[in-house]
Amino acid sequence: MQTAMTRTRDTSRGFGHAMAQRSRPRGVAIRIGVLIVFTLGPVQASHALGLADAYEAALQHDPLYAAAAQEKAAGDANRAIGRSYLLPSLSANYANYRDWTRTTYLDSQNGNQSINQTYHAYSAGVSLRQPLINYEGLARYRYGKAVALASDATFDDRGEDLLVRVLTAYTDTVFAFDQLALASAQTTALDEQLAVNEAMLRSGEGTRTDVLETRAKLELARSDVADAQDSLDNAAHALDAVTGVPLSADVAKLDRLSDAFQPSMPSPAGFEQWRDIALDSNAELIAERHTVEAARQQLEVVHAGFYPHVDLVASIGQNQSNTVDIIGQRYFTKAAGIEVTIPLYSGGLVRASSEQASANYQKTQFELQDETNKVLLELRKQYNLCVSSLSRIRALQSAVDSATLLITATHKSVQAGTRTNFDVLSATQQLYQARRDLARARYQYMIANLSLRHAAGILTAQDLYETARWFTPPGALTPIAKAGAPAPVARQAHAM
Repeated sequence: MQTAMTRTRDTSRGFGHAMAQRSRPRGVAIRIGVLIVFTLGPVQASHALGLADAYEAALQHDPLYAAAAQEKAAGDANRAIGRSYLLPSLSANYANYRDWTRTTYLDSQNGNQSINQTYHAYSAGVSLRQPLINYEGLARYRYGKAVALASDATFDDRGEDLLVRVLTAYTDTVFAFDQLALASAQTTALDEQLAVNEAMLRSGEGTRTDVLETRAKLELARSDVADAQDSLDNAAHALDAVTGVPLSADVAKLDRLSDAFQPSMPSPAGFEQWRDIALDSNAELIAERHTVEAARQQLEVVHAGFYPHVDLVASIGQNQSNTVDIIGQRYFTKAAGIEVTIPLYSGGLVRASSEQASANYQKTQFELQDETNKVLLELRKQYNLCVSSLSRIRALQSAVDSATLLITATHKSVQAGTRTNFDVLSATQQLYQARRDLARARYQYMIANLSLRHAAGILTAQDLYETARWFTPPGALTPIAKAGAPAPVARQAHAM
């Protein structure tokens, strides 16, 4: 950049003092273009934090993901809970106490007689119950499995969602940092432009209109800097919350998106194929289907209230003086047999509960239909965004190239007297906006690509690692940054 500026000054001297004064706005305008072109270039920083590093940190620190893991653990417990209704139950009991008893013998002829007794009593035993025919237990077992599978699918969805949230927070922060750098560079360049305009006005070679135009652009640029600072602070703290890494104090450690990034068409190319994949693999839909099955099994649990239970029971125990009839006697008892329980009437509880469970079952079916519609709508939205981003990025890249060349052409026109200071400022603003929109479009494509795979239910950590390859550590020049727009500007200045 210094070489380009030196050439501009040497060339201007060849036209004499008056031409040198006229070329000063042109030299500053070239610096505006150079600053903006290089603004999105790398920033020197040590210990760069890459996108993959941010994801690894989020796995350990993101509270939503941690909560999802605990929710999964709670859901998995339903398997054991449901299975317990089909397994035998074993219990033991023991009691040891001292009794004081007063017994009165009724005798109408000789009168009542009473005897006071004090004695030691105890009982101990072990009992076993094994369900043989238990429709309710079978339904509860299936219910527990369905709930556990739903929680597993929900956890898978939270894992995919974490990948999208990490990429979103990371790119939002990098984009905000780039915009702050662009706005700051534009402000610096416009400060110098204003100084030149004021100097030319004092020497009688400039106009007050040029000064006012530049000052107005400068104030707008300062406003952009303030907005960019707010956006960067908000985005950095959002990234802090996801990763648990305090990055808000030094966002320059984040990797930058390479200018060599090239988006590609989603594969498979057709939306109908994506639709079929989503209906089969989307984790939210899988969770909803298991929720519907759980509601159906809950209905079966209630229906079991109409059916008898058959259990195998066995017990062994020893008793001593535990009733007044066997004071001073000890019994050792073993028992085994079949126990049948037949429900007859429960005050309408079973019927009312059945109606309630049936309504809940139908509700989950409607919720599944609604979730399916939402998933397919989100799928189409992200698919369209991916496809449209391809042409948008190509158009914006062309706009950046054209805006860079426009600055050089405008310098020549100002030199020839056919363009004004306002045209230089407009061309500079156009380049600034084109680079900003190009960066935003690239990040939007990245997020849309991962969101598309998330909606289809096939997003994995490997997809994020593949995306991370397009980011380069601070200090590493990208191919396009090495051969950026300043070279043509410098050659045009030398030709003048």
